Amino acid sequence: MRQGRVHTRARRAVAGAGLAALLVLAVTGCTTISTESDQVALHYDAGAFSSTTYQECVTQNNRAWDGPGEKYYVYPAGQRTFDFTGVENSESPPFVVVSKDNQELTVSGGLTFHLDTSCDDDGGMLREFHEEIGLKFQPVMDGDGRTTDRWLEMLRFYIGHPLQRAMTTEAQKYDWLALYNDPATRAAFETAINEDLGAAVQATTGGRAYFLQFNLTLQKPTPRQELVDGLAAVQVAITERRAVTEQNATVEEKLKQIRQLVEVLGPDAYVLYEVFQRCLTDETAKGCPTFVPVPAGGSVDLNPGRPTTTD
Repeated sequence: MRQGRVHTRARRAVAGAGLAALLVLAVTGCTTISTESDQVALHYDAGAFSSTTYQECVTQNNRAWDGPGEKYYVYPAGQRTFDFTGVENSESPPFVVVSKDNQELTVSGGLTFHLDTSCDDDGGMLREFHEEIGLKFQPVMDGDGRTTDRWLEMLRFYIGHPLQRAMTTEAQKYDWLALYNDPATRAAFETAINEDLGAAVQATTGGRAYFLQFNLTLQKPTPRQELVDGLAAVQVAITERRAVTEQNATVEEKLKQIRQLVEVLGPDAYVLYEVFQRCLTDETAKGCPTFVPVPAGGSVDLNPGRPTTTD
């Protein structure tokens, strides 16, 4: 009787252990997702005994649990950037364009945009983007919520290439000096690219507006250094020529004044006038005559010590 009870207890212990093991497997085998405020995820049923089918969209700041084998694809939501300044961690180096007068300029700047993460019962634009493009670049976000090199690869193809083509086309409308030195021209250049960029990107994505709200900001285009040096040399020459012109105008005005004084005073009196003017303005000037103040009604003896003769 006692032996039967022992066997019963043993069977119960084994059953309990098996149930616990199944529970552990069930818990550890679950697929979970927790989206941040700038993330959206797509849920696909990908179990061992089922075909891969779309299930739902997990919006920002949500958490979900599912059975083993389920798949979640996380995408960035909100404003994204495409930095083409070439600095560390930027998405691209600056682009090189050719102006109307066949001069190369380097253009850097930044682009902000949004991935259309709108979802409905069927998954919306995000699901369409995922199945048409996104699957080729998975994963686009890592476990720490950062975009991966695959996301960067996708951006360079679908946004970087159209952006460069748009800038190259628009640069052909302007001379290099206007793009480099004229703020109004640079503003027109930037505005035109902003207006055309959406269509250029859609041409790459098969006509679908997966990317929205483009806003491009360009820095001042930079020509080759020899052009900048040449422009500086031209400015120096212009400044020097302007200085010579102003100097010649001053000399011409001075000569005009001298001619007028000679006409009024005569040549000899003009020379004496110039001497007096120099001596009045420069007390250290040499060869100046001594000026003696004479009271009103007084007289000056110009030959002191010489006897006065009278007729």
